[in-house]
Amino acid sequence: MNYIYHWVPKDMRGDVLFPLNTLKDTQPDLYEKEASKYIGREQVMLQKIPFLNCLWNDVLHFSAVHPSLVKEALIEAGRTKSFDIEFFEVDPHLLTSENTIVYLYRHSNMEDKLKEDNFAKYNPDDIAQYSPLPQETKDYYKEMLSQDKKPLLFHRVPHILFKGSLDTSKIKIIKW
Repeated sequence: MNYIYHWVPKDMRGDVLFPLNTLKDTQPDLYEKEASKYIGREQVMLQKIPFLNCLWNDVLHFSAVHPSLVKEALIEAGRTKSFDIEFFEVDPHLLTSENTIVYLYRHSNMEDKLKEDNFAKYNPDDIAQYSPLPQETKDYYKEMLSQDKKPLLFHRVPHILFKGSLDTSKIKIIKW
């Protein structure tokens, strides 16, 4: 079976995974911490997702790429610092098709990012096609690490965007 993955937030409280903008009202301290990853690219937080009619931070972001592939690629790209990562391993059928869309990450510039042809309908049975780690992502890791910069782990990786929150109490956590 193919799964989708979401990084386990280090300071997660309770068993429900919330979109970032929900945390603004419910857990403002966690919102501030998590929103800091957008410093220097704050405009992303204001972008509207076609089909779901909500903002980028009103959804949960998943990937079909297994975390072990991300870790291997980072090491191959030159990351020498030891690290472990924890992810929720989620059955893709838990997400409803009407509240989920696949962001294909096909754009070459930011102006094209949220055009409708950069999205695909979500079908949980089609997840395998999004599971390889793109070569562009591996190249990006090398470039960023060669400049002593921290790469965005899912740059150029298709995102599965879910408008809603997710009860994680019965979802397996994997560690790599």
